[in-house]
Parts: sequence; C-alpha cells; structure tokens
Amino acid sequence: MQNVFLGTAVTGVLAVLAVTPAMAANDDAVANFYGKRTVTVLIGAGMGGSYGLYGQLTSNNLGRHVPGTPNMVIQSMPGAGGMKALNYAYNVSPRDGSVILGTHQEVLQETVLNPKAKFDVRKFRWLGRYTDVDYVGFVTGKSGVKNLDDARKRQIVVGATGARAANALGSLAFNRFAGTKFKVITGYKSTSEMFVAAERGEIDSVTATWVVMKAFHLPKIRSGQLVPIFAMALNRLKEYPNVPAITEFGANAAEKKFLNFWASGGMIGRSAFTSPGIPEDRLNALRVAFDTMVVSPDFLATAKKRKASLNPMGGKELEVRIAKVMDNMTNADRADARRIYGELLASARKAPKRKK
Repeated sequence: MQNVFLGTAVTGVLAVLAVTPAMAANDDAVANFYGKRTVTVLIGAGMGGSYGLYGQLTSNNLGRHVPGTPNMVIQSMPGAGGMKALNYAYNVSPRDGSVILGTHQEVLQETVLNPKAKFDVRKFRWLGRYTDVDYVGFVTGKSGVKNLDDARKRQIVVGATGARAANALGSLAFNRFAGTKFKVITGYKSTSEMFVAAERGEIDSVTATWVVMKAFHLPKIRSGQLVPIFAMALNRLKEYPNVPAITEFGANAAEKKFLNFWASGGMIGRSAFTSPGIPEDRLNALRVAFDTMVVSPDFLATAKKRKASLNPMGGKELEVRIAKVMDNMTNADRADARRIYGELLASARKAPKRKK
C-alpha cells in the first residue's frame, strides 16, 4: 500500500539552483556558522505521535542539505498542549537558527484565542511544510451510526484527551453548530488509547488526524469498522466528498468567520519553523535545504517507510498564507472568535472524565 502522498503542486521546491558569487559567499558564512554547531529540533509533544514522527524526519534528514552539514538532535518539550515549546521558541531560544521547531498547527489559533500565548504566528520564520493536516471524526461500525444525520438523532460517546484538545472541541463544535449529540469523555492519554477503548465498546467515536488514519487505520476504514462522519477542515476531504466539513455550518456571519479561521490551522499541518530574528542568509539556506530535502530520493524512501504523508509547501508561501488568514481577522472578528471559543472551551471543561 502506498502511504506517501506527495502533492502535485509542490510550492517553492527548488529543482535547480543557479549559484552566483554573492550566493557562494553567503553559503560560506552559513557553512561557517552551522559547521560549528549542533542544531536542536524541538517538538512540543511526546515522541510517539505525528509531531515526533515529522520532528525525527527533520532531525535525521535536514542537516545533510544545510551548508556546514550540522549535526541535529531532537528534543521533546511537552506541556500545555504545545504552548510551552512555542513560548520558549519565541521568547527564550537563540534567534540564530540553531533551534528549529516541529510546530503545533494550533499556533495560528492560539495566537488569537489564547490569552496565555506569548507569541505571534506571523513573526515565526517558516522553513516549509511537510503536509497539511485535518481532523476527522470516526464512529465505530458497531455503533450503527452511518453519517452525521444519525449523530443528530442519538447520543454518541466520544473520547478525548483534554478540554483544549481538538478531539474534544471538534465534537462539541458540531454539537453547537450542526445539532449533533456527542457526549465527550475526557482523560484518555492518547489517540491510541481511545482506539482501544472504541474496540471494547467503551466509546463510540474517536477524532484523529487524517494523516494518522491513512497511515495506521485504513484497512478498518475500508472494512467499515471505522466510519468517517465529519471533518474539522476548510473543505470536504477529497477522499470523502459526502462527509461534511465544519465550515459548512454556523448560524450567522460571526460563527462562519470563526469556523473558517479555526479550520485554517490544517493548512499549517506538520511544518518546520524557527524563531524570529534569524539572519536572512541562514533562513534562506534552511528554506533551500528543506525544499531540497523533501524531494530527495533518500528522504522520500524514508517517508514511505515511516508511513509519513507528504504534501509539501515552501516556507515563503506558507508565511504568505498565514499572514493572509491573520490579516483577514478584524478586531471585531477576533473578539467574536474569543467569545465563541471561550464558550466551546467552557463546555469542554464540564465534560465528564473517564472512569479508570
């Protein structure tokens, strides 16, 4: 089975690089810097999930394409749903290109919605994206639920890790905006634990990234053991055109604007970036290295072996798209978004916890 999905429009990936004397001098300066350093690849999560996977792809492959071929090591800094690592990268880490992050895609939403965020997504410097990532809600085949309409007619028990997690807020968003009857149970340690709970009938539904589902659960989807019924995405997934996306709902302009903003994080997906203030020659070198890496045969072979989906985008275009989303939010839009999100979060915090 082919588990690597390489987008046909790979924006910013460089096939040929014409070298000028000025560029060669820049390469020498960059090589002198990176040749003497170990670069830290930081992720704000544990190593077992998709952030760990793509962080390892960065640490194991990017260095050989950077002038000076620096050694790269990966470091896990979990805490506050990725916020600890994001705040560290923005406010504490060196601003010289010696720290690269495997970002949490919620960095865009957190900039606007979280009062504890001490960063601005627009000021991070983006190296490139591995793949876009959307969340999909799945029900078990034995639940008897076939589609979203069924979820409006009866209660469906959904597993979640915590109140701020997408697997909790996604289901509650469909309750609010689409009239479903999901009952969220928090306290699961991981998506894997939730799938085990679903197999034994403890819960009826799990929300997970489509990246993970394609890599590890496709046979169960094809057999009907897992049934997709909603997507936390800007648009319907091409693989499931009959599964509604969250952006199709909303009773008024404020709700629709919020849902489009909230779903935009999928565009960031699994990306790599560094702190503000990095010298431009190093940033350009890292971007060229990323673009070169993601089309190199050895990297593609590794990604296929690791079942890592790919739909690359160059760092410059990703920065432009992020800025466009943020610039489209007026002060009034931001106030509405914080209010709506606060109400969803309050509902999530009231959700019962799993009985152990």
